[in-house]
Amino acid sequence: MKTDDTKSQSVLRRFWQSSYRNWVFAGAFAASAAILVTSLDLNETRQAAGLVLAQPELDALPVVPDNMRWGFAIDEFHLFEDDLRYGDVLGEILIKQGLVYPEVAALVENAKGVFDITTMRVGKSLYFLSREKGEKPAYLIYEPSPYRYTLFQLEEPYKVEVVERDVVTEVKANSGVLETNFWQALTDNGLSYELADGMIDVLSASVNFYNQKVGDRFKVVYEQHYVDGEAVGTGKIIAAVYQRDDKEYFAFNFQPEGEKSQYYDYEGRPARKAFLKAPVKFSRISSRYSRNRLHPVLGYRRPHRGTDYAAPYGTPIIAVADGVVTEATRRGGNGKFVKIQHDAIYATQYLHMRGFASGIRPGARVVQGQTIGYVGSTGLATGPHVCFRFWKNGQQVDHLRLDLPQPEPITGDLLEAFNVERDRLIQLLNDVPYRTREEIFKEKAAQEKQDNLNP
Repeated sequence: MKTDDTKSQSVLRRFWQSSYRNWVFAGAFAASAAILVTSLDLNETRQAAGLVLAQPELDALPVVPDNMRWGFAIDEFHLFEDDLRYGDVLGEILIKQGLVYPEVAALVENAKGVFDITTMRVGKSLYFLSREKGEKPAYLIYEPSPYRYTLFQLEEPYKVEVVERDVVTEVKANSGVLETNFWQALTDNGLSYELADGMIDVLSASVNFYNQKVGDRFKVVYEQHYVDGEAVGTGKIIAAVYQRDDKEYFAFNFQPEGEKSQYYDYEGRPARKAFLKAPVKFSRISSRYSRNRLHPVLGYRRPHRGTDYAAPYGTPIIAVADGVVTEATRRGGNGKFVKIQHDAIYATQYLHMRGFASGIRPGARVVQGQTIGYVGSTGLATGPHVCFRFWKNGQQVDHLRLDLPQPEPITGDLLEAFNVERDRLIQLLNDVPYRTREEIFKEKAAQEKQDNLNP
């Protein structure tokens, strides 16, 4: 059974074969022109806003003249923009812009080892610069992210260059109080989905984000990236705390000398627990484990030995722990599903998938957080969700009630070093006040008033 990704690749291969036959007279170059195989990436440039902990110097962020872009005085050129579409061939696009086959072949050759044309993504834009309107463009710019762009020189010597932008990093902080839900608190603060995703990653082993309560509070200290004075994305989370019922759950970034940084809780235990609490992000529990549930399709009561997480079609389903895939198939009311054996005691199962992720087959090894499939409604399902089943010693159990094993904390000199860093980060968190929606909106209104007075 082909997954959606496999089907897309098959369609693209057929499209390429057709294009190749049409271009055969162009010789070896035709084999170099690449179809743009991609997926939409809509979240790369979402910005995060927050409370600056360390005010930068006035000249810390570079000031770029309004007419400068990609290193060009843009008002000296005519700028034409064209979006990449499914099935586009870069060679055809360039020829429509006035280039001839030898010129395109030179660009493709010069791109080798510098930029992989097949990584260009649908939905992104191509920017053409010509010296006069109607003339053949002199340059092409492809900008996949605010951190870098690729510059194609469309005339001699047909140079292809990937330009990395200078990134300024600030340490910032923010906080929120849940008056409706976690996502509303994040939105009120202007926090990006990228940062929200990171917070869930470092806290989800301790915090059940599917059981949010009004009054829950959070704080986060993080890195904010700037390019040309504009906020473009977040770096690592430095510290985070989530408070519920007067209990605080911490995650601290700590990097022992000569080792990779990791996240730890207050006691110095790795924040990455043996099992994640849920197989999908940004979803909700639509049905819990029950011994006597009215089945929504069959219409009679029977045990429901899993937890349903409702999410939109295509939402990635992730492995909750390291393990080996024992089944990846379709069967009966389960629809398409994957089963993973984690160790001699625990196994998990993920039902009603739309399709499997690339490489997911029996015998494949997976790591915690790896995408194994996508939310669907195959089998006996009334809507898109994943039925998550948890097995202990061969018996299905309610994973939300399990007391799962915890990783051992760091010890000795390493623990002492961690405690020093932890206390420093806690002070940073303590310096950030919890803010309600009303306080946030008042701050925004005051800032807008100040901006209007000082345009």
